[in-house]
Amino acid sequence: MKQELSFESIRNNKEIQTYLEFTDAAFAQMGYKEHGQSHALYSAEIAEQILKYLGYTKREQELAKIAAYLHDIGNIISKHEHDQSSAVMFLNFVDNRDFDEEVYAVTSAIGCHEDKDTDPVSPIAAALVLGDKTDVRHERLRTESKINLDKHSRVIAACQKVDVVVDREEKTIALRLKIDTSICSVMDYFEIFMARTNYCRRASRVLGCNFELYINKDKFL
Repeated sequence: MKQELSFESIRNNKEIQTYLEFTDAAFAQMGYKEHGQSHALYSAEIAEQILKYLGYTKREQELAKIAAYLHDIGNIISKHEHDQSSAVMFLNFVDNRDFDEEVYAVTSAIGCHEDKDTDPVSPIAAALVLGDKTDVRHERLRTESKINLDKHSRVIAACQKVDVVVDREEKTIALRLKIDTSICSVMDYFEIFMARTNYCRRASRVLGCNFELYINKDKFL
């Protein structure tokens, strides 16, 4: 009897836990922002909640949650093209099950989550993109020292509050940020994160929504 793919089985899998632990340790050595369990869980929960609020089925919500949780495991190999590595590693994990449409849906979502010049291939992929690209939480910063932070880390350091708000009736998905502008200006945010902001717009469009961005209560998109 085929075993159903579930989020709990993925999250509790020791092999996958090890991938995330070693990936985060490697990123810590480089001084790069957190890429372990915290980011994986945040991305997964946001992806699930977006599809929930937009009325997608519970199974679609769970598949998005699985894809978002696994999307960065390929970083254990290399940050370069880690989306492709992550997808292949997921396929290796499920090689003892019958391949079906659900496995393909998760694989394609993971494999395209860095394709910023194209629309995500499915609602599951779109939810993954939004879960990943909206995670600019201050908690991902490795150090509270603001000295010698690169521009990317400065944005993370400045983000004091991050909320993703879905309005099904208005068909909007909004990223609401509170930024300490003494650390990072609004222009710096756009300079560093314009590509991911545009990708969030693409992902929202796949879900039939407009993407909105608020910084310190001011609407920019």
